[in-house]
Amino acid sequence: MNSAEHEVEFATGARAFARALWGLNLHISPLPASTPSTRARFLGSHLWLHSTLPPSESADLGDVQLAAAAHVAAHLRFSGAPFLPRGLKSIQVAIISLLEDARVERLACQSYPGLSRLWTPFFQSPPPRARTSASLLARLAHSLHTGTNDPDAWVNEARERFLARDAALCDPNFVRELGGRLGNELGQMRLPFDARDYVVTPAYRDDHFGLWQLEIESTAQGAELELKSNESRAAEADNPASRNRSSSSPDANGTASAFAVPTRAEPEYADLPALPYSEWDYVIARERAAFCMLREQPTPKSDPARLDASLRSYAGTRRRLLRAASRLAAEQRVHQRRLTGGPRLDLRAAIATSLSPIVSQTGAPRVYGRTHFRREPPALLVLLDCSESLNVVPRGSPWSALELARQASALLGSTLNAVSRDWALHGFNSNGRKDVGYFRFKDFGEPYDEHARARLAGMQARLSTRLGTALRHAGQALHARRAARKVLLVVTDGEPSDIDVHDPDYLGFDARHATRENRMRGVTSFCIGLDSGAESRICTVFGSHHFLLLDRLERLPEQLSRLSLRFSD
Repeated sequence: MNSAEHEVEFATGARAFARALWGLNLHISPLPASTPSTRARFLGSHLWLHSTLPPSESADLGDVQLAAAAHVAAHLRFSGAPFLPRGLKSIQVAIISLLEDARVERLACQSYPGLSRLWTPFFQSPPPRARTSASLLARLAHSLHTGTNDPDAWVNEARERFLARDAALCDPNFVRELGGRLGNELGQMRLPFDARDYVVTPAYRDDHFGLWQLEIESTAQGAELELKSNESRAAEADNPASRNRSSSSPDANGTASAFAVPTRAEPEYADLPALPYSEWDYVIARERAAFCMLREQPTPKSDPARLDASLRSYAGTRRRLLRAASRLAAEQRVHQRRLTGGPRLDLRAAIATSLSPIVSQTGAPRVYGRTHFRREPPALLVLLDCSESLNVVPRGSPWSALELARQASALLGSTLNAVSRDWALHGFNSNGRKDVGYFRFKDFGEPYDEHARARLAGMQARLSTRLGTALRHAGQALHARRAARKVLLVVTDGEPSDIDVHDPDYLGFDARHATRENRMRGVTSFCIGLDSGAESRICTVFGSHHFLLLDRLERLPEQLSRLSLRFSD
């Protein structure tokens, strides 16, 4: 029997075993060899198993796979919704996962005592007694399963506190509470813990990805296993058609395969060069390097006459803004004449002095001049949120937020053209971390002409809002400008979101980190919030006094131009 036949036979037997235990339908696949994990992995009702064991493991591969299938089945039967890692340290996450393993196995053995004979052989050898965080976790797992005492007081105390809650085994919340406290106590021992090097013990237990509501775990070659939301997990578990599709998708040879690893659809513009950007993960308090991919995408064009028609309703506002812009442009260059000293000759004053019959006998002649400039306008980049949320039509308004953003940008273009060409109008949206789109409607140094207006008229609102990646890219564009001041003006509803992120705080903290990075580069960020109820979210990202909330979206066109002129003054 070759390895492929063995995998199919084992998958069939393990699925039948899980179905016999609790009526579960496991979808079992081999874990891609490129995945760095040395343990099994489950996500929803899918289980991925290694086809080989590392040389350090002496157990039989078949025994490990069967024990892993039973362990994951216990998780699916007794674990509730995935834990949220919000506010937890990595050591606390590891301890909570270990306690949850012990909890579901105790519940499983209460239903089927014979399962202990499947798992106990992996606990025969006591773990090493080195006083490290990883060793203490392995000793705690051994002590919880076997009930034996350990020489370490922390391990024994943790076991006793866990067993004291035996009546609460059906409630996974006590595991999070107890694990958080044990993690704090272990942290006070000043024992280092590196989550990247931590390996779950014993060998049949999974790597705990299925227990936590995370985003995406990528292999070194980019193969992805997506961690699904609670809703999609439940829908997939309850939908027979979905299960049939997963278990009978055709392989490369056109035959049905039980080993289909889920993959993300290709980005819409996958042929365009992708720019990698890091992303801040507030849970682990560090950046994920090259975690997001941004592509500068072509902007569709439309008839710019539609912009002219929409701007007619702003005729009065436009005239006031143009007058203000003209005054600002005229005030930028100041000529000083009839000076007693200066870098150039004031020709008019010199001629007048030479022709005058009366020449002053006291002091130097006033025949010099000097030209200086007021504070030069900044390099200004206006970044528009082009996500699906802009398609909302505000109550009482004849236009959608997208149309108002178009009108605001058109009014801005006609206003700023009188002051400077060192401004740009960009937009962004996203469809997951590997597909962040970026659009240049008007770039620095370009005229605001028919081409720019056509791109602006063709602006579309779709997909999601991965704000932090767009802020980093816009900040780089501003950083490259040779200007004394650099301003990034963001127009958004203030709620970053994306299809692969379920933690409502994750992208907000990443955007705040991106704003701080830009500030260190000399870029000042300011936000116009389209949602008057988003003050706390926008303040978190941009800081107090760096945002303006609109109580009525109809004010966006005038407010955007006024703010831009204020920064130019």
